[in-house]
Amino acid sequence: MKSFFNLFTDSAKSLKDLRTVATAGMLLAMAVAIRSLGIQVTPDLRIVFTCVPVAIIGLLYGPVVCGMSTFALDLIGFLIDNKTARGYSPELAAVVILSGIIYGIFLYKRTIKPQWSDLVRVALARLCVIVFCNICLNSYFLYTLYINPDFSLFGATAEMRDAFAVWISPRVIKNLGQFPIDFVLLATVIPAAQAAYSKVRAQFSGNARRASER
Repeated sequence: MKSFFNLFTDSAKSLKDLRTVATAGMLLAMAVAIRSLGIQVTPDLRIVFTCVPVAIIGLLYGPVVCGMSTFALDLIGFLIDNKTARGYSPELAAVVILSGIIYGIFLYKRTIKPQWSDLVRVALARLCVIVFCNICLNSYFLYTLYINPDFSLFGATAEMRDAFAVWISPRVIKNLGQFPIDFVLLATVIPAAQAAYSKVRAQFSGNARRASER
């Protein structure tokens, strides 16, 4: 249990390092660019692959930094392309932050190599975000906030539940159908990104050590 909480404390401490802020900022900018290339299927359904830079932030800097980054990404995206009367929702923002925390919990302080024992963890991280955040929480809040405010899981009539099932079906199909593509991208990019980051960090530390010895 202590090691679990250390993920959060160590992630928060990493914010004191300027390199953390700079690298997370570059990855966040990449996520914003990728988001702009997303395909808007419906007002509440978008095909996009921002999970790649977000997962890398979670891998490198943990749940606190990743949660903050996903919130920033969501807020920036809302400000850029909000063309409706919908206001920014604290409930949906909380789900977005939770998705970043999940990536950090699964990936932070882990060495991810292109082998199945490591890639299973990547798959589980993405699957948890898809099922728990995207399909369950996000869908519920979108529906109750903007489609049917009277709907609730425990007090809904059979007709209301049927209407919700019809509405959520495309979201389930889209998210589960996109999972294999997400996994292939993550399995390809994450090990390479971690190896490159470790190499650059080692080179930077070596240069700093040599400079201090002069």
